[in-house]
Amino acid sequence: MLQIMEACQQQQEAYKLFTVRDELLLWKDKLVIPNNKELIEKILQEFHASHIGGHGGINKTIARIQAQFYWKRMREDIKDYVQQCTICQQAKTVTSNPAGLLQPLPIPSQVWEDIAMDFITGLPNSGGFSVIMVVIDRLTKYSHFIAQKADYSSKSVAEAFMLNVAKLHGIPKSIVSDRDKVFTSGFWQQLFKLQGTSLAMSTAYHPQTDGQSEILNKCVEMYLRCFTFQHPKQWFKILAMAEYWYNTSFHISAGMTPFRALYGRDPPAIVRYIPQSQDVPTVTEQLLQRDVIMKQLKENLLRAQQLMKHHADKKRTHVEFKVGDTVLVKLQPYRQHSTALRKNQKLSMRYFGPFKILAKIGAVAYKLELPSTAKIHPVFHVAQLKPFKGSDHEPYIPLPLTTSDIGPTFHPYKLLDTRMVKQGPSRVPQVLIQWGSDDDADVKWEDFEEIKDNYPTFNLEDKVEFKGGGIVRKVNMDNDQENDDSAIVTS
Repeated sequence: MLQIMEACQQQQEAYKLFTVRDELLLWKDKLVIPNNKELIEKILQEFHASHIGGHGGINKTIARIQAQFYWKRMREDIKDYVQQCTICQQAKTVTSNPAGLLQPLPIPSQVWEDIAMDFITGLPNSGGFSVIMVVIDRLTKYSHFIAQKADYSSKSVAEAFMLNVAKLHGIPKSIVSDRDKVFTSGFWQQLFKLQGTSLAMSTAYHPQTDGQSEILNKCVEMYLRCFTFQHPKQWFKILAMAEYWYNTSFHISAGMTPFRALYGRDPPAIVRYIPQSQDVPTVTEQLLQRDVIMKQLKENLLRAQQLMKHHADKKRTHVEFKVGDTVLVKLQPYRQHSTALRKNQKLSMRYFGPFKILAKIGAVAYKLELPSTAKIHPVFHVAQLKPFKGSDHEPYIPLPLTTSDIGPTFHPYKLLDTRMVKQGPSRVPQVLIQWGSDDDADVKWEDFEEIKDNYPTFNLEDKVEFKGGGIVRKVNMDNDQENDDSAIVTS
């Protein structure tokens, strides 16, 4: 810098953009900073990480700094600093396409060997039921709709499964469900008990959904809504017809109805205009026709799956990590067990860590080295990870886990009841929530708005009905009559 200052004083042509003022070197009226790492670090921190800098992006930080300062490799230094800022990496959402190409589940080889199971909850009480258990054969798409009570458990589900599914199709080899592992494990144990055996079946559990159950749930709700919107508490009476309608409806992906895919023929016509005069096909002909239909079904499903993957991958990016890399984790607190209830979700960190990758699991999942206090599963989809930039001594942002004496806080598992409570001059809606799927899980009254704000994926809007008038009116989902013995609740 001294050489430049001397050249400026001598008015050399090569340094005409530099000036010296009050013994300070300027470049285009911007203060020139010497090659001093500590000084540059202080400037970067002040103009990026302070309240003035606001943790702006690369371009914003460059614009703010270069308005006053200049040093060699300034843009590169600013870019590296912003990219390695721990707060920015954890607080900012990723705007690029989600990571991880679509990995469809393999198409089953036999009917009713691989199933998907889900629950439609929060329906109005109808005949003592307010839940629909949906079971889908992943190959033929044939489904069974089974009514359940609000307080259903792994035992009652296993009994209903045996009575409605297993007796017709046998015990499946795998189940796809987004339910927690504890519930699914209990379901299989209860199913073994009903069979009178303790043999440990090698059952594959996929804690996810392949999209079939979610689409089916919407179809069922749509059907029931169309026919019972004037009398919503009558849905149980037409549930069997809803099942028949769905199984005899054409599926684009399968290229046929689930009924035909399963039985190898179309369902009997409701109205027959021409008497059946043709000869009944022989057993051999029926078996050959069945093979042709099954081959056609698998080809159609594979074609639809490939098309779906092609379109989905257009909006995704291929991201791959190596064992030993450090990454940040984006949690889904409403689906993860043992994550703390984050009431200020809007202002909470988006990513946590950094954590080291221990192993690659499958094509798009990784096992992380979580702290011993973490009570969540250490395997994450690549879409929930992003590479950590910076040194290992950067400040660590712990997972938002519950560490209090009362144990982990679970996400809402089931809506059991609703009521209106008088708090001061206002009437406040409350919901009775079961926290967790265990039989001894806590059941507590919670403010409706608190659950709605903190657990947006726990659908309440279109399934909760508050009735009231007076000080406290209670709506029991198993009893439509008002509870006259309700205690007065005041704030």
